[in-house]
Amino acid sequence: MSSQNLTKLPDKETGTQNRQRLSYAKATRSPSLIRDSLKTPKDRKYAVHSNVWKVGGSPASCPSLFFDFTSRPEHRSEILCHINKSFPNNCGVRLHSDHARRIVELFIADKKDYSKINFMGISFPDNQCILPSTPLSPDARLVHLQLSDLPFTTRDKLSKGIQTALSDYGNVLDYGILRDHDSHLFMGKGYATLEINNANSDTIPLRHTVAWPNSDDLFHVTWAEMPLHCLHCHQAGHATSACPNRATRSRVCWSCGQTGHRAAKCFNRKSKPDSYSPTTTPLPRSPSSQSANSQSSDISMLKLDLSPIESHNDNIINEYTPDDFDENMPLPTPQSTSSLLSHIHHTYPMSDQAKHITAFLTPSALELLAESLKQNGQPFLSSAPSSHFSGSPSPPRNYSPT
Repeated sequence: MSSQNLTKLPDKETGTQNRQRLSYAKATRSPSLIRDSLKTPKDRKYAVHSNVWKVGGSPASCPSLFFDFTSRPEHRSEILCHINKSFPNNCGVRLHSDHARRIVELFIADKKDYSKINFMGISFPDNQCILPSTPLSPDARLVHLQLSDLPFTTRDKLSKGIQTALSDYGNVLDYGILRDHDSHLFMGKGYATLEINNANSDTIPLRHTVAWPNSDDLFHVTWAEMPLHCLHCHQAGHATSACPNRATRSRVCWSCGQTGHRAAKCFNRKSKPDSYSPTTTPLPRSPSSQSANSQSSDISMLKLDLSPIESHNDNIINEYTPDDFDENMPLPTPQSTSSLLSHIHHTYPMSDQAKHITAFLTPSALELLAESLKQNGQPFLSSAPSSHFSGSPSPPRNYSPT
C-alpha cells in the first residue's frame, strides 16, 4: 500500500506523516505498493508505478498507457529515444503537461505487446522500472476517499481488506494507510482512490459506512461530495453540531440543574437579566488624578495573573456558544448591543476566543450572558483596566450599567 502526500498526512516514500507540503510532482512519483495485489514481480526493488489518472487516446487511436518519468534524471529527448528503442512496434507517443510532472502517453496496437508492457513496464540501466497506468474510461469519475476507523491488523490483511471492501463501489486505483509522524504508528486512518463508472449497473452507490469483509466490523469513508452526515454518530440527515448523541446534549445545565440543554437556552431561569444602558453624565476628574490612577492601575494589573480569572469567565461564556459557531468566521458588523458587548469585554477578563464567541451572540443571549457574568463571573480588580495590559483602549469612564 502507498501513502498519500498532504499536509499532516503520510509521505508516500516513508509511510509516515510529513509536516511539510511536498510538490505535486514529488508526491506522485513514488512507488505504489498496491501493485503487489496485481502480482508485480517481487525481485524489482526499484519499481515505481505511474499514478496517472487521465482519460487517454481518442476514438480513432489505438490503446494507450501512461508513464510518469518525473523521477528520472535523463533529458526528455533521452527518455523518448529509450522508449522507441525499448518498444519498436509503438504507434507514437503524446506528451502531457501536468504541473511539473513529465508524463508520456504511449500508444500500442498489438494486444500481446500492450499486455506485456502494462505488466512489465519499462526498465532503465540503473535497474529502475517504471510501471504504467491504464487510461480512465470517458464515462468514469475519480473519487478520493478518506478512511477512518480501520481495523488494527497486519499490513497484508489491511491491504486485502481495503481493496475487497471498496471494490463493490468502483475500481480501486490506489489506497494506503496513514501513520503518525512522530511515532510511526498506525492509528486506524487511510485513503483510497476510486474510479466509478456511472454506466456500470453492477456498482453500488458509495456510502459513508462500509462493512469490513468477512467480519461484523465497520469503517467509515468520507469524500468531497458526500451527502450530509454526522461525523459523531455517523448517521445521515444532520450535522455534528445538531447530533442528539453529542456529549453536550447530556451535559447538566448549571442554571437549573437539568440535562438536555445549555444555560444559554435555559427556559427555567429563576430571574431575568436586567437591561443595560450607558449613562451620559461624566464624573469630573482632574488630569493629575487621572494620570495617577492610571499609573497605579497599571502597576496593580501587571502584578496580577488573570489566567485563572479568564478561565473561569471562559467556562461561563462557552455555555452560550451558538451551535453554528465557527471560529474562522469573520467578526460581524456592530449591532445595537455593542455598548453592552463593550461593557462585558472591559469588565470581565476573558480570552480572545471568548471575545470572538460573544461577538456572535444575539441581543437576548448577550443579555443572558451579562446576567450570568454579573452573578457568577469575576471582574477586573480595577474598574478601568489599562490598555497596556488588555491590548485595547480603556472603556469610557462614564459608562456604568443600570
